[in-house]
Amino acid sequence: MATIAKVTNTKSAHAALSYANAKGVDKLKHDTINWLETNGIDTSQISGRAVVSSGTNGIMPDMASTQMKAARLTFNQDKQANQALRVIQSFDSNELDPANPNDWQTANDLGQKLAQELYPNYQAAIYTHIDGENHTLHNHIIVSKVNLESGKKMRLTRGEAVKQARQANDELAQEMGWHIIEKPKEAVNYSEQAMAQKQGYSWRKAVKNTVDTAMQDPKIDTWEQFTDRLQAHQITPNLRGKNITFFMQTPDGERRIRGNKLGSDYEKEQLINGLERKFEYNQRHKREIERSNQEINRSTENSKQRERAINASNQADDGKNNVYQQARRINERRKQAVTSFKSAITNRKSKLTTITEQLRETTDRFKQIGNKLRTTIERAKAFIQTKTHKPSKRIDQSTQNKEPTILTTNKPSLEDEMARMRRKMQQINQNIAQEKQEKEQAEQQRKQKEYARKLKQQQAKEKAAKEKDESYDFTRGR
Repeated sequence: MATIAKVTNTKSAHAALSYANAKGVDKLKHDTINWLETNGIDTSQISGRAVVSSGTNGIMPDMASTQMKAARLTFNQDKQANQALRVIQSFDSNELDPANPNDWQTANDLGQKLAQELYPNYQAAIYTHIDGENHTLHNHIIVSKVNLESGKKMRLTRGEAVKQARQANDELAQEMGWHIIEKPKEAVNYSEQAMAQKQGYSWRKAVKNTVDTAMQDPKIDTWEQFTDRLQAHQITPNLRGKNITFFMQTPDGERRIRGNKLGSDYEKEQLINGLERKFEYNQRHKREIERSNQEINRSTENSKQRERAINASNQADDGKNNVYQQARRINERRKQAVTSFKSAITNRKSKLTTITEQLRETTDRFKQIGNKLRTTIERAKAFIQTKTHKPSKRIDQSTQNKEPTILTTNKPSLEDEMARMRRKMQQINQNIAQEKQEKEQAEQQRKQKEYARKLKQQQAKEKAAKEKDESYDFTRGR
């Protein structure tokens, strides 16, 4: 028959693996070596405490500790308590002979098959031993509690683990045609059972119900909280060595019972492991809630920052629109100024053209007047020559002292006409100088306006760039 001798949790997978796979013949007890040599087995072929070893899910027995640690680190489970599950599978010497190396391999194969059926998604290492008082073949099956698919830790009570292991082991024994051990029954106190039937009350059931209620309460995750809950129902748990004893005050006096008498789920190790699992779950749940609150706060703060950034962006857009509008108005005023300047220049050109035409007409008129003056002078000279005559030798005394009569006209003299022309030319030159001065003043005013316009544009660009930089810094949370 094949039995499940023990199922326990181990805090350190490395420690469990180091014990099961201890290397060197010196790791075997002296009486085991003598027993092997007595049965004709060459001990030089044995390299350590395990006579045969194997693994599942890619585990190599000599590197199992490193491989399991790598899986824990990969899924961030290295800091969790109870890193592995240890299953001891024992075989009757009537079914597998410990003195037969072939049966050693058979025992290891059955342990590997059990691990594959029970924990298909978990790493497991199987080590077959023959040490012990009776040299019974048994397997140390070390199972890592990290699920290779989900990355989560195995959540299995000791009672559930024992139940599943025994059921799978019985199926393997049935396939091998071996005897199956009947399930042990819970110890029963018949006097207490008779009293319960008579009075309708069982203090054992009361203890079990109270313990079950406390263990099912997710808020109770420490031994102190568990003790307080039980004491509120007149039950006091007492830890002593590997056992736990429950003391209960009843109308018939104080009653006491050990946890293993109530069932495997009420043993000390099972209860403490259950509280530790609840504590780990509550702490993890608390951290998840804190992370969720932090994420909510960050999300809220990010939303506020985005809202402020949007408002700042809108303000920046409004500022840009104002800058654009101001620039548009400046461009319009510039266009108007350019148009006015062009109109003024056109008017000045028109006036200058008119003055030039007037000057040309005046010059032509002066030329005509000069020609007329020359003609008049020539006529006057001819007329004077025709009208004047030489005096006779005989001159009357009365006429001798008379001056000659000269013909005079009312027309202006040449000097007067030239003086008038010079004054006219001076007036024209003054007008031309004045027009030139006005043109220079208009050009200077245009340059001043153009400089002022460019200065405003430069100031507007610098202001827009500054607002853009401030908006950019604000969106980055500065």
